[in-house]
Amino acid sequence: MMTGSRHARPKSLAAALAAASLAAVALALFAAGAGAQSRHAPRVMTPTPTPTPEATPEGESESVSRSHASDNKKKGALVSFVVMDYSTGLMSMNSMEIDDLVNTFASRLDESQSVAVTRADGGSRSDARKRAKDETDAYVVLFEIEEDMGAGTGTYGNDPRTLTIKTYVFAPKTGDIKFVDTTYQRPYRQTATIGGLPIPVPSRRVEQYPSQLQLEQASRDAADRVLSRFNIMTPRD
Repeated sequence: MMTGSRHARPKSLAAALAAASLAAVALALFAAGAGAQSRHAPRVMTPTPTPTPEATPEGESESVSRSHASDNKKKGALVSFVVMDYSTGLMSMNSMEIDDLVNTFASRLDESQSVAVTRADGGSRSDARKRAKDETDAYVVLFEIEEDMGAGTGTYGNDPRTLTIKTYVFAPKTGDIKFVDTTYQRPYRQTATIGGLPIPVPSRRVEQYPSQLQLEQASRDAADRVLSRFNIMTPRD
Protein backbone atom coordinates (compact mmCIF):
# COMPACT_ATOMS: atom_id res chain seq x y z
CA MET A 1 0.00 0.00 0.00
CA MET A 2 2.84 2.37 0.71
CA THR A 3 4.31 1.74 -2.72
CA GLY A 4 1.04 2.78 -4.45
CA SER A 5 0.80 6.12 -2.58
CA ARG A 6 4.38 6.96 -3.53
CA HIS A 7 3.51 6.58 -7.26
CA ALA A 8 0.26 8.57 -6.95
CA ARG A 9 1.91 11.66 -5.51
CA PRO A 10 4.33 12.23 -8.40
CA LYS A 11 1.51 11.84 -10.89
CA SER A 12 -0.63 14.45 -9.06
CA LEU A 13 2.32 16.86 -8.84
CA ALA A 14 3.12 16.43 -12.52
CA ALA A 15 -0.49 17.10 -13.48
CA ALA A 16 -0.54 20.29 -11.41
CA LEU A 17 2.72 21.50 -12.98
CA ALA A 18 1.41 20.73 -16.44
CA ALA A 19 -1.80 22.68 -15.80
CA ALA A 20 0.16 25.66 -14.47
CA SER A 21 2.43 25.61 -17.52
CA LEU A 22 -0.54 25.56 -19.86
CA ALA A 23 -2.12 28.50 -18.03
CA ALA A 24 1.15 30.46 -18.24
CA VAL A 25 1.48 29.76 -21.95
CA ALA A 26 -2.15 30.77 -22.57
CA LEU A 27 -1.65 34.01 -20.62
CA ALA A 28 1.53 34.81 -22.57
CA LEU A 29 -0.19 34.17 -25.89
CA PHE A 30 -3.11 36.41 -24.88
CA ALA A 31 -0.80 39.22 -23.85
CA ALA A 32 1.20 38.94 -27.08
CA GLY A 33 -1.96 39.06 -29.14
CA ALA A 34 -3.28 42.08 -27.27
CA GLY A 35 0.06 43.91 -27.70
CA ALA A 36 0.14 43.18 -31.40
CA GLN A 37 -3.42 44.38 -31.75
CA SER A 38 -2.60 47.66 -29.92
CA ARG A 39 0.47 48.19 -32.10
CA HIS A 40 -1.35 47.70 -35.37
CA ALA A 41 -4.63 49.44 -34.46
CA PRO A 42 -5.23 52.52 -36.66
CA ARG A 43 -4.89 55.90 -34.94
CA VAL A 44 -7.95 58.13 -35.20
CA MET A 45 -6.94 61.70 -36.18
CA THR A 46 -9.22 64.47 -35.00
CA PRO A 47 -9.40 67.12 -37.75
CA THR A 48 -8.36 70.63 -36.69
CA PRO A 49 -11.05 73.16 -37.61
CA THR A 50 -9.90 75.81 -40.08
CA PRO A 51 -10.41 79.30 -38.64
CA THR A 52 -12.71 81.48 -40.69
CA PRO A 53 -12.25 85.29 -40.92
CA GLU A 54 -14.32 87.11 -38.37
CA ALA A 55 -17.02 89.08 -40.07
CA THR A 56 -17.24 92.85 -39.65
CA PRO A 57 -20.55 94.75 -39.57
CA GLU A 58 -20.10 95.27 -43.31
CA GLY A 59 -19.52 91.55 -43.88
CA GLU A 60 -15.84 92.06 -44.70
CA SER A 61 -12.86 90.09 -43.44
CA GLU A 62 -10.60 91.42 -40.70
CA SER A 63 -7.82 92.29 -43.15
CA VAL A 64 -10.19 94.32 -45.29
CA SER A 65 -11.57 96.17 -42.28
CA ARG A 66 -8.04 97.13 -41.24
CA SER A 67 -7.39 98.63 -44.64
CA HIS A 68 -10.51 100.72 -44.25
CA ALA A 69 -9.39 101.87 -40.80
CA SER A 70 -6.02 103.14 -42.07
CA ASP A 71 -7.41 106.10 -44.00
CA ASN A 72 -6.31 109.73 -43.88
CA LYS A 73 -8.18 110.43 -40.68
CA LYS A 74 -5.90 110.50 -37.67
CA LYS A 75 -6.89 108.14 -34.86
CA GLY A 76 -8.80 110.08 -32.23
CA ALA A 77 -9.18 113.18 -34.42
CA LEU A 78 -12.11 115.39 -33.44
CA VAL A 79 -12.07 117.69 -36.48
CA SER A 80 -11.03 117.11 -40.10
CA PHE A 81 -9.84 119.88 -42.41
CA VAL A 82 -9.31 119.97 -46.17
CA VAL A 83 -6.88 122.78 -46.97
CA MET A 84 -7.07 124.56 -50.33
CA ASP A 85 -5.12 127.59 -51.49
CA TYR A 86 -6.45 130.52 -53.45
CA SER A 87 -3.77 132.24 -55.53
CA THR A 88 -4.72 135.71 -56.71
CA GLY A 89 -1.64 136.29 -58.88
CA LEU A 90 0.40 138.35 -56.43
CA MET A 91 3.24 140.31 -57.98
CA SER A 92 5.39 139.99 -54.86
CA MET A 93 5.25 136.17 -54.58
CA ASN A 94 5.62 133.17 -56.89
CA SER A 95 3.85 129.81 -56.68
CA MET A 96 6.68 128.08 -54.77
CA GLU A 97 6.66 130.74 -52.06
CA ILE A 98 2.87 130.54 -51.75
CA ASP A 99 3.07 126.75 -51.53
CA ASP A 100 5.59 127.07 -48.69
CA LEU A 101 3.15 129.18 -46.69
CA VAL A 102 0.22 126.83 -47.35
CA ASN A 103 2.36 123.88 -46.19
CA THR A 104 3.34 125.83 -43.07
CA PHE A 105 -0.34 126.50 -42.33
CA ALA A 106 -1.42 122.88 -42.92
CA SER A 107 1.50 121.47 -40.91
CA ARG A 108 0.63 123.67 -37.96
CA LEU A 109 -2.95 122.38 -37.99
CA ASP A 110 -1.70 118.81 -38.21
CA GLU A 111 0.48 119.20 -35.11
CA SER A 112 -2.66 118.85 -33.01
CA GLN A 113 -3.59 115.24 -32.23
CA SER A 114 -7.25 116.30 -32.37
CA VAL A 115 -7.05 117.35 -36.02
CA ALA A 116 -6.75 115.45 -39.31
CA VAL A 117 -5.56 117.47 -42.32
CA THR A 118 -5.72 116.79 -46.05
CA ARG A 119 -4.21 118.99 -48.75
CA ALA A 120 -6.33 119.59 -51.84
CA ASP A 121 -5.77 121.35 -55.14
CA GLY A 122 -6.09 125.12 -55.30
CA GLY A 123 -9.25 126.88 -56.31
CA SER A 124 -11.53 129.83 -55.85
CA ARG A 125 -14.07 130.43 -53.12
CA SER A 126 -16.78 128.85 -55.22
CA ASP A 127 -14.55 125.79 -55.71
CA ALA A 128 -14.01 125.56 -51.96
CA ARG A 129 -17.75 125.83 -51.32
CA LYS A 130 -18.44 123.08 -53.86
CA ARG A 131 -15.79 120.85 -52.28
CA ALA A 132 -17.33 121.42 -48.83
CA LYS A 133 -20.75 120.32 -50.08
CA ASP A 134 -19.21 117.03 -51.18
CA GLU A 135 -17.63 116.44 -47.77
CA THR A 136 -19.50 114.47 -45.10
CA ASP A 137 -17.62 115.66 -42.00
CA ALA A 138 -14.48 117.60 -43.08
CA TYR A 139 -14.37 121.40 -43.08
CA VAL A 140 -12.79 123.01 -46.13
CA VAL A 141 -10.31 125.80 -45.33
CA LEU A 142 -9.41 128.18 -48.14
CA PHE A 143 -5.99 129.77 -47.53
CA GLU A 144 -5.57 133.11 -49.28
CA ILE A 145 -2.74 135.65 -49.31
CA GLU A 146 -3.92 139.22 -49.73
CA GLU A 147 -2.49 142.70 -49.91
CA ASP A 148 -3.28 144.94 -46.98
CA MET A 149 -4.29 148.07 -48.85
CA GLY A 150 -4.31 150.09 -45.65
CA ALA A 151 -0.73 149.22 -44.64
CA GLY A 152 0.70 152.30 -46.32
CA THR A 153 4.20 150.85 -46.87
CA GLY A 154 5.91 150.47 -50.21
CA THR A 155 4.17 150.17 -53.54
CA TYR A 156 0.90 148.27 -53.61
CA GLY A 157 1.33 144.83 -55.16
CA ASN A 158 5.11 144.76 -54.78
CA ASP A 159 5.87 144.84 -51.03
CA PRO A 160 5.68 141.54 -49.10
CA ARG A 161 5.41 143.43 -45.81
CA THR A 162 1.85 144.40 -46.77
CA LEU A 163 0.71 140.78 -47.21
CA THR A 164 -1.87 139.25 -44.88
CA ILE A 165 -3.26 135.72 -44.47
CA LYS A 166 -6.99 135.29 -44.97
CA THR A 167 -8.81 132.05 -44.18
CA TYR A 168 -12.31 131.00 -45.16
CA VAL A 169 -13.80 127.95 -43.43
CA PHE A 170 -16.69 126.20 -45.19
CA ALA A 171 -18.97 123.74 -43.38
CA PRO A 172 -19.39 120.19 -44.76
CA LYS A 173 -22.57 119.17 -46.62
CA THR A 174 -24.01 122.72 -46.73
CA GLY A 175 -20.98 124.64 -47.98
CA ASP A 176 -21.89 127.56 -45.72
CA ILE A 177 -19.10 129.82 -44.48
CA LYS A 178 -18.45 129.09 -40.81
CA PHE A 179 -16.16 132.08 -40.38
CA VAL A 180 -13.65 134.32 -42.17
CA ASP A 181 -10.46 135.48 -40.48
CA THR A 182 -7.54 137.79 -41.32
CA THR A 183 -4.06 137.40 -39.80
CA TYR A 184 -1.46 140.17 -40.07
CA GLN A 185 2.29 139.92 -39.99
CA ARG A 186 4.10 140.71 -36.75
CA PRO A 187 7.79 141.03 -35.86
CA TYR A 188 9.34 137.61 -36.06
CA ARG A 189 10.14 135.97 -32.75
CA GLN A 190 11.77 132.55 -32.74
CA THR A 191 11.30 130.88 -29.36
CA ALA A 192 12.73 127.95 -27.44
CA THR A 193 11.06 126.21 -24.52
CA ILE A 194 12.95 126.32 -21.22
CA GLY A 195 11.21 124.86 -18.19
CA GLY A 196 7.93 124.87 -20.09
CA LEU A 197 8.15 128.59 -20.84
CA PRO A 198 8.76 130.04 -24.35
CA ILE A 199 11.96 132.11 -24.45
CA PRO A 200 12.81 134.33 -27.48
CA VAL A 201 16.08 133.39 -29.15
CA PRO A 202 17.94 135.06 -32.05
CA SER A 203 17.27 133.51 -35.45
CA ARG A 204 20.03 132.38 -37.79
CA ARG A 205 17.74 131.32 -40.61
CA VAL A 206 18.46 132.79 -44.02
CA GLU A 207 15.30 133.90 -45.79
CA GLN A 208 14.68 132.38 -49.21
CA TYR A 209 12.32 135.20 -50.15
CA PRO A 210 11.44 138.60 -48.61
CA SER A 211 9.51 138.45 -45.31
CA GLN A 212 9.63 134.64 -45.30
CA LEU A 213 10.00 134.32 -41.53
CA GLN A 214 7.24 136.82 -40.81
CA LEU A 215 4.88 135.24 -43.35
CA GLU A 216 5.51 131.71 -42.10
CA GLN A 217 4.87 132.96 -38.58
CA ALA A 218 1.63 134.58 -39.77
CA SER A 219 0.63 131.27 -41.40
CA ARG A 220 1.11 129.46 -38.08
CA ASP A 221 -0.82 132.22 -36.31
CA ALA A 222 -3.66 131.78 -38.80
CA ALA A 223 -3.73 128.03 -38.10
CA ASP A 224 -3.85 128.69 -34.35
CA ARG A 225 -6.79 131.05 -34.86
CA VAL A 226 -8.65 128.34 -36.78
CA LEU A 227 -8.01 125.84 -33.98
CA SER A 228 -9.24 128.30 -31.37
CA ARG A 229 -12.49 128.72 -33.31
CA PHE A 230 -13.06 124.99 -32.84
CA ASN A 231 -12.05 125.13 -29.17
CA ILE A 232 -8.94 123.05 -29.82
CA MET A 233 -5.80 123.75 -27.82
CA THR A 234 -2.99 125.15 -29.96
CA PRO A 235 0.24 123.11 -30.13
CA ARG A 236 3.29 124.22 -28.19
CA ASP A 237 6.04 125.98 -30.11
